[in-house]
This record gives sequence, structure tokens and C-alpha cells, in this order.
Amino acid sequence: MPNAFVTFLATGVLGIVAAMAWLYFRRPTTRRPAPRRRKATRADQVPAAPGGSTDLERLAWIVGKMTGTPPRQVPLDAPLAEVLAKVAPSEFAAAVGSACRTTVTIDEAALRMNLKQFAQYLRHLRRAEQEPKGRKRSPKVAGDRMAGWEPPLLALATELGVKPEWEIEKALAHLTKEYLRQNARIHLAARAADRDAVQARLEQIGRLREALRPTGV
Repeated sequence: MPNAFVTFLATGVLGIVAAMAWLYFRRPTTRRPAPRRRKATRADQVPAAPGGSTDLERLAWIVGKMTGTPPRQVPLDAPLAEVLAKVAPSEFAAAVGSACRTTVTIDEAALRMNLKQFAQYLRHLRRAEQEPKGRKRSPKVAGDRMAGWEPPLLALATELGVKPEWEIEKALAHLTKEYLRQNARIHLAARAADRDAVQARLEQIGRLREALRPTGV
């Protein structure tokens, strides 16, 4: 009898211990909050353009995806300020930089460009990034000078139609014609605001000529 009683008592104790252990491990554990995902920007959501696309086609694709416009219906001759009316310039710059693998800056001069001019601007930026470091050869074409320019000056050159493959003298002659054309407009401007705008453009052309002009000339 004592052996049976001891066995019964031991069994009861083991049962109680097992029940306590089950209750202990059954307690809900404190879960760590899941890490918050970075909110995807509109630039992150732009799919890659079809392979083999030109810069202009790639730009139209990006604008189309960001504005909800079919890429073939994106206006190529309208200023970017109008085309990107509902898109932040920084978002567009990020999308273009990712697609074209180059650093892009969107300023007021760039927003005045159309997509065709902006595609040319991208080529200027790539040329500047690919320019070998170290000793530079004597500049022969406009692109040699433009390789060291900051994006705002590159944007201005693109807006005014300066092509990197032009000889420097040809580029300077082109800017001289543009200067004379703008200078004639200032005398026809009736409003002070129009005259100020033309004067600002004349000053921009002057800065561009100085940047293109060979050293010591």
C-alpha cells in the first residue's frame, strides 16, 4: 500500500509540474513590430523602358509612366515645366538618373527645355562624366569646354542650341547671332517685364560665350 500511495503522489506531482510548464510556455510572447518599409516614391515605380530605346524614347517613356500618358502621346516640343505639371522635378530627375545611369539636376533652365533638348542635355552630362581625368588636351570643339561645366550651364547651352560637336568658333558665332537676335527684341518690348526677361537672356548668353571662349582670348 505505501508503494502505491507514493506512486500516486509522485504521479500527481508530475502532473502538476507538467501543467505549470504548459501554462508557462503557452503565455503569449511579446512580438517585435515589423520593420516599416520605406514608402516607394513615384520614381521607384517607373518600369524600365524597352531595350534599345534612344534617350528621347526613354524620356518619353518615363514622362508617360509618371503622368499616366501613353509614351507616344507625350509632347516632345512642349517645355518640361508644362509636361511635368503634376510631377515634382526631383522625382523626374531621380527616375531619369536611374534609367540613364547618370546624375541629373533639374533647374529652371532645364524646365524650359523640351524633351528633345533634354535628351541632348543628357548626352552633355554623359560626356562630362566620361571625360578622362588628369591632363586635358587643348579644346577643339565645344564639347571639350562643356565637359567641365556645371549642370545649369550645360542646360543653358542645350537650351540655346549649342552642339558639343561644333568647333568652338562655330559655337561662338551661333551665340553671337542669338545675342543680336535677343538684342533686337529688347527695343521692341513694350513692357518692363519683357525687357527685363530679354536683358536676363542677354546676360546668360554673355556668360556662355565667356565659358566657351579660349583662355587668353
